[in-house]
Amino acid sequence: MPRDKTLAKALDKLTLTASFLFAASSVSLLSAQQDEKGWHLKVSDNVSLRYGDSFRLEPKLKLQADFLGVNPRSSPDVDVFEFQRKRIGVEGRIFHDFEYEFEAELLTDQATVRDAFVNFRRFRAAEIRAGRFKMPFGYDRLLSPSRLDFVFRSIIGRELAPGREIGAMVHGELLDEGLRYQAGLFRHDGDDAYRGIAPVGGPTAAFRVRLAPDRLIAFPSVLKNLEAGAAVTNGSIDDDQGRIGLRGRSVFGQSYFPRQLVNGLRRRLGTELGWASGPFSVQAEYARVWDQRRKQGIGGEDLPAVVSRSGYVSGAWMLTGERKAGRVNPKKPFLQGGIGAIEVAARWEAGHFGGDEIGFPATNPRAEKLAGASERAWTFGINWYVNRYVKIQPNLIRETLNHFYRTPVSEPQRMWVGVLRLQFSL
Repeated sequence: MPRDKTLAKALDKLTLTASFLFAASSVSLLSAQQDEKGWHLKVSDNVSLRYGDSFRLEPKLKLQADFLGVNPRSSPDVDVFEFQRKRIGVEGRIFHDFEYEFEAELLTDQATVRDAFVNFRRFRAAEIRAGRFKMPFGYDRLLSPSRLDFVFRSIIGRELAPGREIGAMVHGELLDEGLRYQAGLFRHDGDDAYRGIAPVGGPTAAFRVRLAPDRLIAFPSVLKNLEAGAAVTNGSIDDDQGRIGLRGRSVFGQSYFPRQLVNGLRRRLGTELGWASGPFSVQAEYARVWDQRRKQGIGGEDLPAVVSRSGYVSGAWMLTGERKAGRVNPKKPFLQGGIGAIEVAARWEAGHFGGDEIGFPATNPRAEKLAGASERAWTFGINWYVNRYVKIQPNLIRETLNHFYRTPVSEPQRMWVGVLRLQFSL
């Protein structure tokens, strides 16, 4: 489709979004007059359909459109405009004990279910969730797109974390919310590791814990909101499925480390650290993934595991003074007495896939020493929260890819990536 027609369609949809937002604001003026006994519609920050205290349903809508440019251009298809997300869904509660959520992606030819689960919350120390949802690994991966400080997730969030899967999980809060845990068993290794739509791996166990020390012992005020966590997954992968190792890809999808032949166990280990104080926030994360290569040698012998690792440090500052706690709600929305909320953010990250480049590595997937590849990137961004629902994110990324022995020229490949995201989230 020609770019001008694509842009026209995008502008039409953004106009529709603005109209929806205006309508929602208008309805809120009438909500206070409605009888809240029996069925009623309540509109405040969110629209919800309710039946007394027994039932609540909130519609969800997420639209994200990106303008992307790369210098130097490595492909004629890189400089594009596209919708990244067009999702609809519902979430809510039945009685006091059951929460539910359903979300589907509409960008594909057929609607793709993203989340579909029920959560039993009678006991806050041991809630039970069942269905399809994100496996508990990777802070950056677990965040909703509307809460991300950057347009693109980190390498951990894009490539190393497992993503969504069907399963069941026990989770809760202990010690006056000083300790949060999640422990679950899932059908496969998560859709981020799928080959297309083909599931990868067998049953996978996952566990994550996050500790808030200031709720347990006296902490200096400057460290009051410090949190630390760790996570692990453990599952099996089968050589009958072919090349199912993890891959390395740049922010716009360029592959610099292909999937490898792996067989045996896949184990992830991750650590995370977060701190927020008023308008400032800092986040750091590190993860490693081990893929065994049992009987993958030319003679059927076991080979050293493929190791993938990555880490990042990021920081953000709300210039307009809002607190970074959950979803940002501007003190003075744009066109309502203010300019909205403005935030600046920066992130440094690095990742490495495959073997170490010591000795004589090879690109043959059955080689004992695999030629590795790595990525380093700086991301600088501005987040303009126009109001509670609309966010505009320009990002500038400096990315360096090291293919080592995987290309005829082993010199680093450097590029600038610029992206502008328009986001609406209800």
